[in-house]
Amino acid sequence: MQLSETQLSQKYELVKFSVHSSTQISSRTTAVTTQLGTVPAEGSKPVIVALTARSKAANKLISIVEIAKRDLSSKGITVYQYNALSSEMTEIPRGGGKADGGNAEVCGKSEDEGAFEAMGPEAGATKKRLMPVMTTYLTNVAVKELKTAYGEHRCP
Repeated sequence: MQLSETQLSQKYELVKFSVHSSTQISSRTTAVTTQLGTVPAEGSKPVIVALTARSKAANKLISIVEIAKRDLSSKGITVYQYNALSSEMTEIPRGGGKADGGNAEVCGKSEDEGAFEAMGPEAGATKKRLMPVMTTYLTNVAVKELKTAYGEHRCP
């Protein structure tokens, strides 16, 4: 079940961060702990921090989340964590050459050289693929919608 971020924005203050391979862990960790480390004013919406990363930066996202949870836990702040996995359609470049292997020519000429005809250029320079995306939601309060959609992990 995919949860709409507009539904969350109606009840909660949703703060989004994206994590890339070039993102510094310390700066994101500080931003997360700053958002979740302050007590919200009376009558204001609770804060949900959403960290999103594509597959190549997912390990960095996990490091940021774990460091932030450890820092907040040491201050006595309870953190609820919800993990969502999804995918997005992206275009990636096609491979340029043949893989190692195949038929190697022994003496410079192949027996069946005339049996094959060279193919024309490939259909396009890119190909479309579904790439995995990981989103981790961190908050100070239990969120029923997120728990129903993704499950819950509570950190004391």
